[in-house]
Amino acid sequence: MPAEGNVPALTEPVVRLRATAVITAVWQYTAWTSCAGFSWIMLYLEYVRGAAGGAVEFYVEGQPAVYGGAYGQSAKFVGPVAINVDTASNVQRETDRYGATGAAVEGFMYGPIEFRGTLENFRVAFREVGVVGTPGQFGADVQMWSPMK
Repeated sequence: MPAEGNVPALTEPVVRLRATAVITAVWQYTAWTSCAGFSWIMLYLEYVRGAAGGAVEFYVEGQPAVYGGAYGQSAKFVGPVAINVDTASNVQRETDRYGATGAAVEGFMYGPIEFRGTLENFRVAFREVGVVGTPGQFGADVQMWSPMK
């Protein structure tokens, strides 16, 4: 989050990543979206379940300009620390799940995610993981900003 005194420039446009789409159990992706020069993004996500128990799984991928490719989010678990012994920690790719609590459109925010201008592009991957035989709908918008100069 912006440090005290670094008020975000909220006049940056909101970008629609993908119109709400019916999702399947196979990973789907928004189009790559340029975030070059931006420090933070906030995702505004919507999910409508197809049946009770519906859920969506998602993650954000980044694409640095110099490397290309797609890099997913990661989670780290720090192992126990003891004197005179090396610590073994675990790092693994991470996904997030959102389970609907009702039949109506449910909107939720995800972030802010701090890039600090290190990525050229990003996209959101998503799939149905609740009741895969009755897929829901998923939509994503993003707000990008940098500290005011």
